Amino acid sequence: MEYSEVRLQFLLVSIFSLGLLAAPADAGQLASWKFDPSRNRLDFKTDAGVQPKAVMLFNPTRLVIDLPGIAFPKPTITQKLTGNFRSLRVGQFDGTTARLVLELQPGYTINPKRVQFTGENPIDWYVTIPVPERGSTTLPTLTPKPNLPR
Repeated sequence: MEYSEVRLQFLLVSIFSLGLLAAPADAGQLASWKFDPSRNRLDFKTDAGVQPKAVMLFNPTRLVIDLPGIAFPKPTITQKLTGNFRSLRVGQFDGTTARLVLELQPGYTINPKRVQFTGENPIDWYVTIPVPERGSTTLPTLTPKPNLPR
């Protein structure tokens, strides 16, 4: 193989490799969302299939819903809510995960075991949220017991 052929092959491989690195990831996008406080229901739709993941976080109390493989290519949007819910935030958590955060008013909590996800299909979901209750959102304080003689 001649020197010019080797250079041409190296150049072609380099151009192909750069093209792969520059290609955008084929992530789906969060297409729409809506929170209905009268039904305690959050609906969202993506343009690609997703398996949502949820977790409760505290201080402040909030339900966090991650959408792996879904992008939200806009700045974070915060929607103010009324009643037992303070706000709904929608944004990009990391490079491959969009996130919806439903924050409760101070002093309210929900039972995370009663949060229900329903996928009408892989891109159309709704989350039924139990009615928030007044309650403690902090861990109980342990009081040491004195050593009493027996």
